[in-house]
Amino acid sequence: MSEHIYIFNPEHDLCIANGDENFVPPRSAVGFAKENLALSEHLRRPNKQRRKIIPWGWNPSLKKRLINEGIDPATLPSEEELQFIRTYSRREFALDVHSGLSCGDSQVIGPDYRIVATSLSEIEAFISANGSAVLKSPLSGSGKGIRFIREGLSESDTGWCRKTIDKQGSVIVEQRFEIIKECAMLFECHCEGIDFIGYSLFESRNGAYNRNILASNDDIEDIIAGYISRDTLIAIREGLKAILADTLAGHYEGFLGVDQMICKTASPVFIPVSEINLRMTMGLIARNQYDHLQKF
Repeated sequence: MSEHIYIFNPEHDLCIANGDENFVPPRSAVGFAKENLALSEHLRRPNKQRRKIIPWGWNPSLKKRLINEGIDPATLPSEEELQFIRTYSRREFALDVHSGLSCGDSQVIGPDYRIVATSLSEIEAFISANGSAVLKSPLSGSGKGIRFIREGLSESDTGWCRKTIDKQGSVIVEQRFEIIKECAMLFECHCEGIDFIGYSLFESRNGAYNRNILASNDDIEDIIAGYISRDTLIAIREGLKAILADTLAGHYEGFLGVDQMICKTASPVFIPVSEINLRMTMGLIARNQYDHLQKF
C-alpha cells in the first residue's frame, strides 16, 4: 500500500483564483470531487515522491482544511510556496514562457498573438485590429473567466473587463483561431529540474475541458507530427524543459501541464504554450490510466 495520501481537489483553480484561505468553493465543484473520488487512483505515478500528501493542486484553502483536520503545518507548503504557485498560475506566465521559446519555424505561432492588457483602451484596440478575440482573466477555473468576442465589446463585456482589471490587474487578450487539435505536454518539477512525462490529447468546449483521448505517447506524437515537424515538436519540448526548470525548480515541486493547440490558418500552425497549469491535470490521469492498462 502506498505511503502517500492523494487528494483529488479539482476545485483548486477556483480556490487559487480567489486566494483566500477561507474561500468556500461552489457546491457543484465539491460535489464533482466527491462523485469522482475514484479518479485519485490514477493520480499515482511510480516515482520517488518526497511528499506524503499529494493533492491535485496546492492552495491556501486546502492547507487550512488539512490543518483543521489535524495535519502538522510543518509538513505542508509554506505561505511563500503557496504564493509562488498562485503567481505562476497566472496566465501571464504562459505568455512569458512562450516568449522565451525560439524554434524559428513558420509553423509555430509566436507570442504576439496575444497581449496582457491593463486598460480597456488596449483591449478595444486589439479587437479593432483583429476583428475577433478571446478574453481571459489571469486566474480562473476551467471554462470560467473566458469570453469570446466577435464584433466589439458589449456593455456586459466592458463591465467584465473593468471588473477583472480592477481585481486581477489585467486581461489576457488573444486572437481567435479555429482549433484543429488540442494537446499538452506533461512535466514533473523537482529540486533538480524538470522531467517530461508524456503527452495528452484532449477536447474542450468554449474553453472548458470536455474529455481526454486515451492513447500512447508515440501515437499522440505521431498525430501532432502530422501537422508540424517532429524535430520542431521535440525542440519545443526541450525548450520548455529548460525554461520551466530555470523558473520553477527549487520553488515548486509537483506536476504541471502545458496546453498547446494546432490551429487552422492558411496552413496548420502550432501554439506551443496556450495555458500552463501548476497542478495535476486530466491529461495526467489519462496518461497514467492508459499506461496502467498496458500492463495487463
